[in-house]
Amino acid sequence: MKLLKIVCAAVLGASAALAPCAAADAYPGKPVRLIVGFPPGGGADIIARALGAELGKSLGQNVLVDNRGGANGVIATQELARAAPDGHTLMLTISSHVTNALLYPKQPYDVLKDFAPVSLVASSPFVLVAHPALPANSVAELIALAKAQPGSINYGSPGNGSTQHLLHELMNLAAGVNMTHVAYKGGAPMLTDLLAGHVQLGFTTPLFSQTYLQQGKLKALAVSSKDPIALLPGVPPVGATIRGYEADVWYGVIAPAGTPKPVIDRLSAEIARIVHAPALKDKLNGQAAEAIGSTPEQFAAVMDSELKKWTTVIRKTGIRAD
Repeated sequence: MKLLKIVCAAVLGASAALAPCAAADAYPGKPVRLIVGFPPGGGADIIARALGAELGKSLGQNVLVDNRGGANGVIATQELARAAPDGHTLMLTISSHVTNALLYPKQPYDVLKDFAPVSLVASSPFVLVAHPALPANSVAELIALAKAQPGSINYGSPGNGSTQHLLHELMNLAAGVNMTHVAYKGGAPMLTDLLAGHVQLGFTTPLFSQTYLQQGKLKALAVSSKDPIALLPGVPPVGATIRGYEADVWYGVIAPAGTPKPVIDRLSAEIARIVHAPALKDKLNGQAAEAIGSTPEQFAAVMDSELKKWTTVIRKTGIRAD
């Protein structure tokens, strides 16, 4: 009888161990929903649709993009938190997934505990642009001017707690200067005032500012990425002057916590392969984004590092979201 119990336990244990593998082999059993926390037409939506099309071919099931805009991605993330952890509901999120946890402390979910990282997809830099009348043509000259005239330089952002706001405050802290923040209700009105000279600086996307740079209506001082980018040759990184400065926006895929690891691992491997294939890589380049691809563990490490970095910035500056 004792031996029978041991054999039964061994069989049950083996069955339990094989269950996730069987689940992975059967995955996906239906179309996959890819939630995006922003309206159609924006950078995250474009990347999600390009990724979804290629991932659908790889998985043999349609990947349906579901736009759930609002509250800087919080509404979409809450939707993901309520989804079944079976790999059939995923989300393309961006770096604000981490900063939202600091800016909106009463969120109905925990960004680290309630979600499983799958893979980084891409990263995209911002470019620091200035009105031509600003008497600074580099980050070094900008810092010198800000130190000589404390509080006299204004920078615009799409709103309190926006990514661009955080990028500027990171620069203020790292350089030991105090440039004044002017918050707008979106990137378009901020750019309008920047072009008119009502504010002197602003972080924008390379695509958003490229035409104005070519026309001489704005000038580029630096990019936020670690290295220069092909779209703006000759424009140095902020980090060339402020050591260690790096603040790209990243795009990544997450799933509900509890999604079987074999499913997560399969998705991660598929995404890492897809983002470097020409079909998607060319579309990412068209959005001034660089393909990454990662393991779930690498993605988790990036989020942990980002959380620590922005916790320091937000606590020291007292930034609050709109």
